[in-house]
Amino acid sequence: MPERTVLTALNDTLREEMRADPSILVLGETVWSGGAAGVTRDLIDEFGERVIETPVSENAIFQAALGLAIAGYRPIIEIYSADFLLAVANEVINDMAKWRAQQGRPAHLPITIRGPMGATGGLGPEHSQCVERYFYHAPGLEVVVPGSPATCAPLLAASIRSNEPTLFLEHRRLYPAALPVTGEEGPAQLGRGEIVRKGSEATVVAWGWMVSESLTAADRAAEQGLDLEVIDLQTVAPMDLELVVESLNRTGRLLTVEEAPKRGGIGGEIVASVSERLGRAIPMMRVGMEDCIHSYHPVIEAEMLPDSSDIEKAAYNLCNRGSLGRSEVGPLE
Repeated sequence: MPERTVLTALNDTLREEMRADPSILVLGETVWSGGAAGVTRDLIDEFGERVIETPVSENAIFQAALGLAIAGYRPIIEIYSADFLLAVANEVINDMAKWRAQQGRPAHLPITIRGPMGATGGLGPEHSQCVERYFYHAPGLEVVVPGSPATCAPLLAASIRSNEPTLFLEHRRLYPAALPVTGEEGPAQLGRGEIVRKGSEATVVAWGWMVSESLTAADRAAEQGLDLEVIDLQTVAPMDLELVVESLNRTGRLLTVEEAPKRGGIGGEIVASVSERLGRAIPMMRVGMEDCIHSYHPVIEAEMLPDSSDIEKAAYNLCNRGSLGRSEVGPLE
């Protein structure tokens, strides 16, 4: 079976969606030459003026996209690095997310914001952050963070077809991942998570690149007899808390994993939300980045970031195993 990379799959998805809907426009910095990572490669050759090269001005790009959406188009913005979304937080949170409520207009506002995020080693403080936690708090905004290579393209298709302002964050480490070309890819459903590994002793909830790290940790833990269930959350807003609670009713323990710092993170929100739904506290732990700023030095940065070893260690501690031994804590009743 032929294969393609996640990067190519995202490029193919943009092409397919633009062919199907002439109202879709792509705009951003260097999109004519492929954009930050090559996701918009060669779109200009097929779609011409529907691919709009912009000045280096995020505020102008996002205000233009808002105007295009109001006028009936479906703009797709590429942000050169997700860190730069903080420069246009006002446009995203106060304008796009709140537009219909502020203006009293029930009409759709289909805007897709996509671009690379996350650390790959040595990109420094302003090109390495995972920023989903900053925008998770904004009502009216969908936030999609795919973690499994096979779901990246279907989730992008769903984001483009959504009638809501949608932030689609692509982790840089997922771009080169290979996946088979089945011909069966279609849009996913936003707001739905997926159990990517069945287990019985603890529920690991992750998104973005941390899904891969969690699966690696779960495989290693299984060699020592620890059975972990891994959920790829896929969409952090809206969040599939029902799936998490369903899993917890089988496993009884919760481990959240995010690349961003734990302080003020989404992991804490998951813990609070599922505890409220269950009506009791549960055994839980959070894994996240150290509360510090990314280093330019890749070795130092790697020490700051969570990885499969950190997740495995946290899982052992959560299940009262130490490094070996059996847990005596049973599942929730």
